[in-house]
Amino acid sequence: MSISQLGYIGIATSDIPAWIDTASTIIGLQVREDRGEDGEYFFRMDDMHHRFAVHEGEANDVLYAGWQVETEGRLDQVANTIAAAGLDVHEGSAELCRQRHVKRLFQFKDVEGYPNEVYYRLEADCTPFQSNLPISGFKTGTMGLGHVVRHCKQYDEMVAFYRDVMGFKISDYIVWADADATFMRCNKRHHSLALINEGLGHVGGQTNHIMVEMQSLDDVGRAYDEVLKRQLPIIMTLGRHSNDLGISFYFVTPSGFGFEIGCGGIEVDDDDWNVKTFNSTKLWGHLLPHERS
Repeated sequence: MSISQLGYIGIATSDIPAWIDTASTIIGLQVREDRGEDGEYFFRMDDMHHRFAVHEGEANDVLYAGWQVETEGRLDQVANTIAAAGLDVHEGSAELCRQRHVKRLFQFKDVEGYPNEVYYRLEADCTPFQSNLPISGFKTGTMGLGHVVRHCKQYDEMVAFYRDVMGFKISDYIVWADADATFMRCNKRHHSLALINEGLGHVGGQTNHIMVEMQSLDDVGRAYDEVLKRQLPIIMTLGRHSNDLGISFYFVTPSGFGFEIGCGGIEVDDDDWNVKTFNSTKLWGHLLPHERS
């Protein structure tokens, strides 16, 4: 596949202090001391310079998703393929590459205007990742930071774009209530991207949630306890997914979209994988607010 991982995400928020607190004391990310040229804060979760960049702004949503390719030639190939599909693709300036800490990148908006970046060579950090929390760490490496889930007005067109143009593979589908979701992968992680039709209180173009995967269930439980203790809004309680078998919970971020903290997601073997359609998102748990007594 052309895209190898979800490498970084940029977030806009009107409440920077709340994001710093959430990232460092609930999720367990490391806040970098150095800030970006626009004043953004960088957050580490492994040996890369950063995986999240939080910018001050009123948008309160994902500003961009950064997708990695493994060679410079592949970067040009992906950019040309996107352009051939009729989308505007712009190479990032040297200044923007320095700001993102990558060698090169291209920016484009998908068929619904969702901002993406495709990049080559994200800078690594020679100092070890150090969380403020006693966690075993995050499952990243060649599988990237986790996944992002987007709502789509033109659902079929979006699935076709990411499958046929971006080269993602379909892992499976979940169809429940009035929702239809396609789960897509670019490496062994079950999905780095999921697309959902409009519904569940969201309209096309909005981010449903971002997910990070912990190394242990204890890390997930500790974060869950902290969210409960602070009485933060919980979207879904602790539960296990039907398709990737991950155990996780969801809470509301300072930007208003959801954040999933989980562990134990299966890894896909392309030689032994059957695409299925599930009729429920969960095996147990994952209770919505109206389902709790």
